[in-house]
Amino acid sequence: MQGKIQGILNTKETEPHQCKKRTAIYCRVSILSDMQDGSFEVQREYYLHYVAMHPEMELVDVYGDHGKSGRTVRGRPEFCRMIRDCESGKIDLILTKSISRFARNMSECIAVIRKLQGLGVAVFFEREGLNTENPANELLLGIFSAIVQEESNSIRQNLRWNRKRCYETGRPWEKPSYGYRACGKDHQWQIEPEESRRVRLAFYMAGMCHNYAEIRCALNEMEREEQTGKTWNHNPVVYLLSNLTYTGDYLTNKECTFAEQDRIKRGKNRGQVGQFYIKGHHEAIVAASLYENVQELLKRHLLFSQRSRFSAEEENLMRKIRMETENAANDEERELMRNYSGDFGWE
Repeated sequence: MQGKIQGILNTKETEPHQCKKRTAIYCRVSILSDMQDGSFEVQREYYLHYVAMHPEMELVDVYGDHGKSGRTVRGRPEFCRMIRDCESGKIDLILTKSISRFARNMSECIAVIRKLQGLGVAVFFEREGLNTENPANELLLGIFSAIVQEESNSIRQNLRWNRKRCYETGRPWEKPSYGYRACGKDHQWQIEPEESRRVRLAFYMAGMCHNYAEIRCALNEMEREEQTGKTWNHNPVVYLLSNLTYTGDYLTNKECTFAEQDRIKRGKNRGQVGQFYIKGHHEAIVAASLYENVQELLKRHLLFSQRSRFSAEEENLMRKIRMETENAANDEERELMRNYSGDFGWE
């Protein structure tokens, strides 16, 4: 890696009257394996050594995006910071490992490079041996950018295929929900005892028609007693109570990426992407009947803290669900309820 750069950039010693090139280093790693094998540190140390060995260069800063995709500029805060420093006139030259580290979107890559050229900033791509300071490299840069984008598209298609294959064979692609841990090479979900106690507490309190604020207070009391430092607020409680995975089943692609008004967005899957329902994928933390009852309460907005008046139909529904929840609770669950929801009363 070291010898290749030295044959392309000007390595003559700086004369007293020459201005040093203000040089930035840009590093990016996009996937976990890159981060695990030290790719970021290798890139960083190599270019720091390179700049130190060339007196005609003066280091401005090292800009590094960890675990970031190169498909868009917006998702890379360090890249954006580097561009702002270029616009502020702080940088003359950017050193980077390859076009794929710099950008995987051909049109964005060319647009950024031309913008930098207009600012008087050159970019050197070590792997391809291209320096944008040389006008003769414009055609080669376009060709290499097209190749990089095609590689990116191929990787994305492979990931989609792998994800679909995992779903078809009953293996979720995403990491386990709160309350579970992935174990073994097949990433089987197993219950995490301490977190599952919180899940059971939240569901049984909801089944007894305690409101969100009361559930949140009970969970936070448990965290304080065990000195975990965790704090529950409204949104995580709502998400936990609506999470199907606690019944032992799994629904894939609850969220998806889609185009809307010429923009790529990520949000709730409303039929844009196919889904798989994996029944009995892992051990349940709560009974399916309790989960369904809680969903009915959520759908009717009966757990909001500001609700104090209910219709006769709602009162009858809540009374029925409370009775079913209490009758279904075992001794361990009743003990958990008494310890943390006693202040709010059992009806």
